Amino acid sequence: MKRKASFELSSFRPPYYLGNPHSQSIYAGIFLKGDVVNYRRERLNTSDGDFFDVDIVDGDGPAIVACHGFEGSSSSTHITRLMTVVQQLGWSGYAINYRSCSGVMNDTFYTYNAGKTEDLEQLIWYVYELNPTRPIFLVGYSFGANILANCISRPKSKLPIISASALISGNYRIEPGVKAMSSGFSRVYEESFVSSLIEKYRTKRTKFPNVIDYDAFFSSKTLYELDENITAPFFNFPSASRFYEAISSATHLNKINHPTFMLNSIDDPLSPPACFPSEEELSSQYLNFFTTEKGGHVAFVSRDIDYWLEKQVIRWFLFNMY
Repeated sequence: MKRKASFELSSFRPPYYLGNPHSQSIYAGIFLKGDVVNYRRERLNTSDGDFFDVDIVDGDGPAIVACHGFEGSSSSTHITRLMTVVQQLGWSGYAINYRSCSGVMNDTFYTYNAGKTEDLEQLIWYVYELNPTRPIFLVGYSFGANILANCISRPKSKLPIISASALISGNYRIEPGVKAMSSGFSRVYEESFVSSLIEKYRTKRTKFPNVIDYDAFFSSKTLYELDENITAPFFNFPSASRFYEAISSATHLNKINHPTFMLNSIDDPLSPPACFPSEEELSSQYLNFFTTEKGGHVAFVSRDIDYWLEKQVIRWFLFNMY
């Protein structure tokens, strides 16, 4: 394996008009979509009688499996920007949509959380079996970085060989990120997430009317309140804090067995430094943790380099291809 010190980030400077972390995050999250991505959809059936959808960019090169953020999809701008570059390179791309996130409601009551890695593991095996000789690269963004980190550090079953992974704006400790969303301007993001979840579970209530206390669910104003009242009890945890501790990846990162690039911004409003792994947790030779002073959340819009974030990810994969 190549030494950590031999890979360096390209210089990053945000535009003058996007120096604020919220302006970075919102601008990238709404306007920076990349090109039109020529997706082909496949539906993978799961062993528990459910399914999830995968949107695919067909190509001849290495395979990139991408994991979107919380309540996102394969249409999230961080995914479409990456798949734009994948498409330009002629590589193969596999953008997972977590259960309920593809625009089609899943068949079982529950949807997804960062500790449920079975669907991602199934997709990785699916990609491998299509062509066992090509390199497989994995990318996770925000919530998707945490679910991917859990998948590669403590998989439910053995995984095929992964050439390299990239974890972007990860909230490796979930609770500080959830609590950060309940203060200041970040309430805007939280309100959007809670509204999205409530809309989904209004649909769920018609098919699963007695599974949870829907009145408590729909009256929740914050993600923490929702997880305290509904999610933690559903998974037999005594509190949201204990649930977050169980599905956070930080303390398991040293079990990752392949080169892994990790990038966070110090000014990230949704994954603040309290979410970052400790120096001890990053002590593995496989982990390469980088930070920038600015960059917002899954944004990293540069004044100097178009597709700065995507180019760092691709550079990392090329660095570890041979």
